[in-house]
Amino acid sequence: MATQADCPAKVTLSGYQLIATYSLPPATLSGASAVAWNWDSDTLLILPDSGLVMVMVSKTGVVLSQMTMKNFSDTEGLTYMGGGTYALSEERLGRAYKFTYVAGGTLDRSTLQSIAIGPNTGTNDGSEGVSFDPRDGSWVSIKEKNPENVYRVTGSFATGASTYTDLFATAQLGVSDIADVLVLATVPGVADGPDADNILLLSQASNRLLKVSRTGQILGTLNLANLATNPEGVTMDASQRLYICSDSTAPKLYVYAPPASDLCTCPSDIDGDGVVGSGDLALTLLDFGVCPGSAADLDHNGVCDSGDVSMILIDFGVCP
Repeated sequence: MATQADCPAKVTLSGYQLIATYSLPPATLSGASAVAWNWDSDTLLILPDSGLVMVMVSKTGVVLSQMTMKNFSDTEGLTYMGGGTYALSEERLGRAYKFTYVAGGTLDRSTLQSIAIGPNTGTNDGSEGVSFDPRDGSWVSIKEKNPENVYRVTGSFATGASTYTDLFATAQLGVSDIADVLVLATVPGVADGPDADNILLLSQASNRLLKVSRTGQILGTLNLANLATNPEGVTMDASQRLYICSDSTAPKLYVYAPPASDLCTCPSDIDGDGVVGSGDLALTLLDFGVCPGSAADLDHNGVCDSGDVSMILIDFGVCP
């Protein structure tokens, strides 16, 4: 699969700017606790902690569809795993449940495969977030507080077997809780850059978003104290925009844009030789067809096709 040679995107949290705030429907998304970007459909799935319904929205907060939920109680974490498949976490049970989103359908927890991603606390301080790592099929999960934990999870939904182990001691983070986690390797471009192995941790109580290494070193911070409602869930799309949903009776979707210095200026130059040419076209043709995560998927629709070839032909020549 083609990887981006000249666009090792980075994530500089201190340079992010709030560019938009969208209201979410309070009837369904009051207490919005998690948001996940679907890289196949370029949409956002938002989950409230009520466990009653999940809602698919556009990146401007427009409701597209919803799915009824049954036999859930305290849903807090959500991650996309590709091919229409997600996993959500039940906080008090410390478990993640695999599912496929079906617009207008009903999701019954009792029918789903699940794995343990943290301790079964039975209390409102358990598994608050989970994020898939597409590089090896593992996950990173977090326990909210008392104490906070960041786990690496391995296992199989098919067998139900799993293991979760602490990545690092969380006292060094200096936050009062951890509300969500995002593995940066899920973001095209970033997956090939210096932040591929890093994660984002969202603290609701401390109003901070942290970029953290797998050993717990803080590599960047975004202050969220200016938000009108409590930040609860975070995700990032292919343009490296951050989407943060709020846990409130008046739920919001906050959108942050990255600094221009973080972005790739010549994405069509797949082989990184400074020129968009036959080599880039050849790499695209090699990946022709379904190609999630390929750098040749320039329009990020999950398929390397004529649309991507057209973009290369438009950009043919020396990169700016």
